[in-house]
Amino acid sequence: MKLGITIGNFGQFGKRGDAPDQVRVAVAAEQLGFDSVWVHDHIVMPAEIDSRYPYNESGVAGFAWRQDIYDPLAMLGAVAAATRRVELGTSVLIVPYRNPLVLAKMLATIDQLAQGRLRLGVGVGWMREEFEALGIGDWYPLRGRVTDEWLAICKALWSSEGPVSFSGRFASFEAVGFRPRPVHGHIPLWVGGWGEVAARRVARLGDGYQTITSTPAMVAEQLQRVGAELERRGRSLAEIEVSMLAGIRIGEPHPAIPVAGTPDQIIGRLREYEAAGLHHLIAMPIRAGTARPTPDGVIEEMRTLAETVLPAVQHGAEARASRQNR
Repeated sequence: MKLGITIGNFGQFGKRGDAPDQVRVAVAAEQLGFDSVWVHDHIVMPAEIDSRYPYNESGVAGFAWRQDIYDPLAMLGAVAAATRRVELGTSVLIVPYRNPLVLAKMLATIDQLAQGRLRLGVGVGWMREEFEALGIGDWYPLRGRVTDEWLAICKALWSSEGPVSFSGRFASFEAVGFRPRPVHGHIPLWVGGWGEVAARRVARLGDGYQTITSTPAMVAEQLQRVGAELERRGRSLAEIEVSMLAGIRIGEPHPAIPVAGTPDQIIGRLREYEAAGLHHLIAMPIRAGTARPTPDGVIEEMRTLAETVLPAVQHGAEARASRQNR
């Protein structure tokens, strides 16, 4: 299994960390041997939120307007220039928030800086109030269709050798050149979400599937749904990289932290996830005994994970792959 790290652009550190600290966390993750680094996406945070958060039982996200939320794509540009090996990803980018041509250009530029290391986790968004603040409130009920159209535009721009034209419901343009293209001619799309609609989007467009804070049993159930949709389109789960965003902590288990406990307990838990079909954990390090993380605290937690958990997880995956290839 691969193990990635979120670097804190979404208000993780409060006033205890600035933008350069997030780049520092990313560089430390690379030096410590982690496989990837990740950013989250919101543009503004409304002071009052009535929209239901879809990824916990309470429906309350717990976000605050006072959080420092750094732009994920600007941050990835800085991280791309400061690293050489780790994959870079969005978990997840809310696709309808940005003009599709501008989005395609920004992503291709980051991928060029990263020399092909970008992984694009995508979502449709859930916060109606943020859509309204951005002046696209009318798209909120249609955000899935907007997302599909924006991704189709990105793919067309990235893959074409010549000028591109597009005529859609929400955007149209004629014969535009698009350079530079991504390093490998495309950027892998990892579709985020829990339900049937997300599963169908994976089958249509995805190179990967990304869930959030699920149990191993939930991952297995979600992959049954995704697998069925893939089969309907002549595809299979073997084509898909399966990832999950979740908290991780060395310390006492906690119901709100899916991966927690002693290092041996964490290793065992990750093997349960691997057996359920998970390939890549996108971990939010949570240091025991701290009300709010600091950059140095997160790096220390990463260092402990690198010493006690990472070798078993990565080497175990290599050993299993070697046995399967014999």
